[in-house]
Amino acid sequence: MLKQISFFFLVLFTCFVSFAQTIKKYRESDLKDFKNKFYQNREIGVDSSLYYMNRLIESNDIAYKTFGYAATEYLKVREKQAINIPFKDSINKYLPKIAKTNKNYTLLFDIHILLGNTNKRRKLIKPALQNYITAENYALLAKDINRTIKIKGNIALIYQDMEELDKALNKAKETLELIETNKEILSNKYYSSKYKRMFNVAAIYASLYKNDKDKHQYADSSLHYYNSLLETKEFNLNSYYTGKVYYGMGTVYTLKEAYSKASSYLEKSLVLFTKSKSQSYLYKSYYNNGLNYYNLNKLEKAKQNFLAALSIKKDTILDDNYIKMHGYLSQIYTYQNKVDSANYYLNTYIRNHSKVSSRDREQFKEAIKIDFDQKIKDLKEDSTKKSFYYEIIVISLITIVLFISFLVFKNAKEKKRTKKKLNDLLEKISKKEDLTEKSFSLSNPLKIKDEQHQQIINGLLKIEEKKYFLKEEFNLYNAAKKIGTNTTYLSKIIKDYKKMSFNDYTNELRINYIIGVLSNDKKVRSYTTQAIGEIAGYKNAKSFTRIFKKHIGITPYQFIEKINKEL
Repeated sequence: MLKQISFFFLVLFTCFVSFAQTIKKYRESDLKDFKNKFYQNREIGVDSSLYYMNRLIESNDIAYKTFGYAATEYLKVREKQAINIPFKDSINKYLPKIAKTNKNYTLLFDIHILLGNTNKRRKLIKPALQNYITAENYALLAKDINRTIKIKGNIALIYQDMEELDKALNKAKETLELIETNKEILSNKYYSSKYKRMFNVAAIYASLYKNDKDKHQYADSSLHYYNSLLETKEFNLNSYYTGKVYYGMGTVYTLKEAYSKASSYLEKSLVLFTKSKSQSYLYKSYYNNGLNYYNLNKLEKAKQNFLAALSIKKDTILDDNYIKMHGYLSQIYTYQNKVDSANYYLNTYIRNHSKVSSRDREQFKEAIKIDFDQKIKDLKEDSTKKSFYYEIIVISLITIVLFISFLVFKNAKEKKRTKKKLNDLLEKISKKEDLTEKSFSLSNPLKIKDEQHQQIINGLLKIEEKKYFLKEEFNLYNAAKKIGTNTTYLSKIIKDYKKMSFNDYTNELRINYIIGVLSNDKKVRSYTTQAIGEIAGYKNAKSFTRIFKKHIGITPYQFIEKINKEL
C-alpha cells in the first residue's frame, strides 16, 4: 500500500514539474521584445516571428499570452497555413481574463486590431468591424493618439468594404481632423498618417461618384484630395505612393469619361508601379488604361494594355475585369481580321462567363457591346474581306444550329427531370410526408473546407430557419450584411456548395417553402396566384408563376389542382 501511495505522488510530482516547465516567467522587457518581433515579421521572416510568438504563448502573463495567440493566428491566416480549432479556443479562453487596467489597454488594443485584421482577411467583415470598434475604445481609454488614428482609419476602410460609403467618409474625415489637431504629438508620423487618410477620403469620393454620376461634386472632391497629395512636398512620396495617386486620378477621369486625360495619368502610374514592382496595381492600371484606349478607339494600344494585364494575373473568374478583358480582346482581334485569336479569346470569355451568376452576366453583356452590323458596314468591301465574312457567316450558322440542337436536348432532359421531381413531390404529398428541408442541412453532410466557410454556412442556416428569405428586402447585399461577409464571398460559397447562383438559391428556398404551405393549408390553396406569390416573397404573380413553373414543371394553379386531387 505504501509503495502505491509513493508511486502516485511521484507521478503527480512529475506532471507538476512538466506543467511548470511549459509555463515560463519572463521579464516585462523580454515580453515586449518578443511582441515587437511580430511587427518585424517582414524583415526577420514569418517562421522567426512565430518562434517568438510561441515564447509569448508559453509565458505566464495572460495579456502577452493572448497577444501571442492572436498574432500567430493572423500570421497563419495571412500565409494560408492551417489553424486548429483548439488554438482558436485558446484566444476565447484567455481574452476575457485580461484585467481591464491602464497597463493593459494598449495590449488589449493590439489584440483586438489583430483579431479584426484576421477576420478581414477571412472576409468576415462584421466580426472585423466589431473588433476594430472594441480596439478604438481601448485606444481612447489609453489616450494613445497614434493608435486612435490608426484604428479610425481601419474602421473607415471596413465601412468602405461594406459599401456604407457615407459612414466611411465621415470616419475618414474625423480621422483627418484628429491628425491635424495632434500634429505636434504625431511629430514625424504626421505626414505619413495624413497621406493615408487623404488618400482614403479621395478614394471614397470616387466610389460615391461611381454610384451616382449626377453628383459631379464627388468627382471634384476626389480630384481635389489627390491633387493636394501631389502638391504637398512634405509628403515626400516614393514611386509606389505617387503611383497610387496617379492611378486614383486616372480612375476618376475614366468615370468622368475623359478617357484621354485618364490615360495620361494611368501611363504615369504604370511607370511608377513598374519601378516599385507592385504587381497588383500594375494589373489594375493596365486594365483601366486598356479600357480608356478601347473607348478612344485606339485598339492596338488597348490590346497591348489588356495583354500586359493578363500576363500578370491568370485564370481567375472571381475578378470581373479578368473576364471582361477576354471579351474586349475578342472584339479587337475581330476588327483586325485575326480569326484564330478572336476565337480563342471569345471561347475563353464564354467559358468563364458561363461560370458566373446571371446578375454578373447582364453586367458583362452591358460592358461588352457587340454591334456586328455597324462593324460590317464600316469595313471596306474588297474581295478578301468579303471572303472573310462569308466564312464567318457559315461558321456562325453552323454554331447556331449546334447551339439550338444543344438547347433542344437540354430542354428535353430538363423536362424529364422536372416531371420526375413533380411525381416524387406528389407522392410525398399523398403520403403526407414532411416536405420541409433546409438547403444547407440535407441528408448528405457537407464537407466544409474551413472555419470561415462554416461561419458563413451557419449564417445561411439561420436565414433559412428564421425564414428571412421571404422578406421583400432579401437580396445578396442584405444577406451578406446580415451574415457579416461581403457579396462576392457569399456568392462564391453558394456557388461552391450549392452549385447555383444566389438568385437560384433564393428561388429554391421560396418555392420549397410555398410548396409546403400549399400542401398543408387548404385555405391558402383558395388564394389568388398574386396572394400566394406574396406569401413566398414575390412582388408580382407573373414572376412567381414563371419561377414556380421552372422549378416544378407546372403553374401554381395546376399544382393546386393536382394537390386537391391527391388529397
